[in-house]
Amino acid sequence: MKCVVLAYHNMGCAGIESLLKAGYEISAVFTHRDNPAENIWFDSVAEFSGRHGIPVYAPDSINHPVWAARIAAMKPDFIFSFYYRDVVHSEILAIPRLGALNLHGSLLPKYRGRVPINWAIINGETEAGVTLHYMTPEVDAGDIVDQEKVAISPRETAKSLFDKSVAAAKTMLDRTLPLLAEGKAKRIRQNEDEATVFHGRKPADGEIDWQQSAVEIDRLVRAVTKPYPGAFSFLGDRKCFFWATEPVAGEGAPGTVLSVDPFVIACGKGALKVDYAQLETGVYQSGALLAGEAHITVNMRFNLDPVKLRKQNRKKNIFILGINGFIGSHISDRLLASGKYEVYGMDLRSNYVKHLLGNPSFHFHEGDVTIDREYIEYQVKKADVVLPLVAIATPIEYTRNPLHVFELDFEENLKVLRLCVKYQKRIIFPSTSEVYAMCEDEQFDEENSKLVTGPIRMQRWIYSCSKQMMDRVIYAYGAKGLLDFTLFRPFNWIGSRLDSLAGARFGRSRAITQMILNLVQGSPIQLVDGGEQKRCFVDISEGVEALYRIIENENGRCSGKIINIGNPGNEASVREMAEMLVKKFEAHPLRKNFPPFAGFQVVDSGSFYGKGYQDVQRRTPKIANAKKYLGWVPVIPLEKSIDDTLDFFLNEAIQSGEYTR
Repeated sequence: MKCVVLAYHNMGCAGIESLLKAGYEISAVFTHRDNPAENIWFDSVAEFSGRHGIPVYAPDSINHPVWAARIAAMKPDFIFSFYYRDVVHSEILAIPRLGALNLHGSLLPKYRGRVPINWAIINGETEAGVTLHYMTPEVDAGDIVDQEKVAISPRETAKSLFDKSVAAAKTMLDRTLPLLAEGKAKRIRQNEDEATVFHGRKPADGEIDWQQSAVEIDRLVRAVTKPYPGAFSFLGDRKCFFWATEPVAGEGAPGTVLSVDPFVIACGKGALKVDYAQLETGVYQSGALLAGEAHITVNMRFNLDPVKLRKQNRKKNIFILGINGFIGSHISDRLLASGKYEVYGMDLRSNYVKHLLGNPSFHFHEGDVTIDREYIEYQVKKADVVLPLVAIATPIEYTRNPLHVFELDFEENLKVLRLCVKYQKRIIFPSTSEVYAMCEDEQFDEENSKLVTGPIRMQRWIYSCSKQMMDRVIYAYGAKGLLDFTLFRPFNWIGSRLDSLAGARFGRSRAITQMILNLVQGSPIQLVDGGEQKRCFVDISEGVEALYRIIENENGRCSGKIINIGNPGNEASVREMAEMLVKKFEAHPLRKNFPPFAGFQVVDSGSFYGKGYQDVQRRTPKIANAKKYLGWVPVIPLEKSIDDTLDFFLNEAIQSGEYTR
């Protein structure tokens, strides 16, 4: 059996050794260059492979077409991944004749994602293990071939558990690799209801929260002790690392030193005896020796990072361009209600945020993104998060005035993006390229769906191309470590402040607003191409809650992610939505103020939007990432959203006095 191996770390060496033992022919090994900023305590896959005469490569991206072509030319029966750190794309996964398999350091479907061994200790598990499974575009979700369990002892560290897991992997692979070669290995589908996902950990995640129990803090210490970066806390501005501890009895305010010999610190429940520790500027010492040399006394108190404390004591600044728009006005409500944010916003008008103008945490600037560049740079420089919402997003505009769409949606947003890179600011960008591209998949998948646009003469696609190029530039900056970003894709959000009836008169609105204008004017509702296009509608309140969770970015779980925000359960054709709208209009308490319903009128898309229009018939989002990273699932039915949207615009029509009879 011929195979190509992707490998790193001790687990990578163990996997290669088992393959050779089982008689597999390894055409090539792909590994990583060691990071000089990382503590390299593990064996080198490159050296191990070299000693066995196996060709070794370490490309920046194995997913590059050049490497995909080279792997395809090797004609492997299998691809094996043993602790390879990069996500492998579907083009590579499709190459091997008999499939691509990955070795994961947990008992799947539990602990999908990064550093499962460390997380298992932090969470107090009593059992861990390794899994060999088929690789799919969704990470760690493929069918299971085999597993080997490992017991976690009460004083286990991540290093000792990792060593056990390597031994377990050898046992499992020696048992399973011959069966794979013979075509006799089992294949068991994972139970998605039991799946859990954990993100990667950074050195900063080792900070101790003394409000936790001594047992919980001890788990953290054991999970990140040497050779990992370590658990730490601060005594004033002195950073102290805790390498070995154990829970003991004791009471006191969390973080307070109870004794110095032995060195004991009070926790939220119980106390922690420090066996070995180290000041950031010192050496590894016993706890008692460190306490003496550092002049630590009883009743001194450990605390959080003083820099972090200062940050926590202030509100975060978020800068929103296009704040008066549909999303901008609603997310401002949510941010201010949380009490955690100072909201700075710019737009041409303030009619939809006028209710916020008296809020001391809301700062509005009337301006134009094409003119007020110095103001924009100033706000980006002092912001924690930047949310650029300025865009032309209505079909009539990007069909009839495509150059203006390119200038605003791409060129002006690119300037904002470059400022975020320059000043190292997190950007959250509304990626609507997939929503407005022709995808053949049943659902738009965040990671894998292909983006297809029509012929060049169909100028409507300049919107999609502009947004998609921005997405790709943002992603490229992020891939190089130059930008913290999240792309979110709003699928047909509806609700109050969607746009305006005045804009609908000139075609500058969403479809439902145009229909409501027709109802209040007594003109026919025009169904473009019969209104057979299907859309998935999500209520603005739910969409904004998802966006708020992206902004919060708990534990950094949304950084670098693409997240669809839509409601697959609220799929309806434009005609069905129109019929629902008319029914609710006829039953509305304000109905008597408006003319009789003038019926439906089918119109051709070319005559309605102009030459160069083209659209997709379905836009159904896959929302796996929203569920995984946000814990978000939409539940509001379409009827309720239509009720709220209609009520808002009918009241607006009454207040204006312009549309009533």
